Amino acid sequence: MVLLGAILLVLCLVLGAGMYFSNTDPVSAEAFGVSLSNVSVGGIFLFGLAVGALAVLALGMMTGGAARKRRKQSALKREVRSARGEQESLTERNARLEAELERERSAALPHTGETLRDDQGRARH
Repeated sequence: MVLLGAILLVLCLVLGAGMYFSNTDPVSAEAFGVSLSNVSVGGIFLFGLAVGALAVLALGMMTGGAARKRRKQSALKREVRSARGEQESLTERNARLEAELERERSAALPHTGETLRDDQGRARH
């Protein structure tokens, strides 16, 4: 694919050089109120080529920037989903461990009917 692109680029350059050197007749050109006189048709063609190349470069920069932004956003979304999933699993694990600890405490304490309180003020039986 790269070789084909290089061959096409060389062919375009040869065509452009041929247009420039075979069209040397002076003409007048006007664009946006600016008038150019004694300009060759080949020169106008090369100017058009340069403007076209600049437009292609600008379009490539815009699409490249949009693709980079899209990749960044999708990576950030994946990280957020992963963090949320990890947080949910840690919350579930914490609840399971608290329930297990409560069962162990209640099994170890004598059943006198009175309620004990820990350092945070939670009731223990």
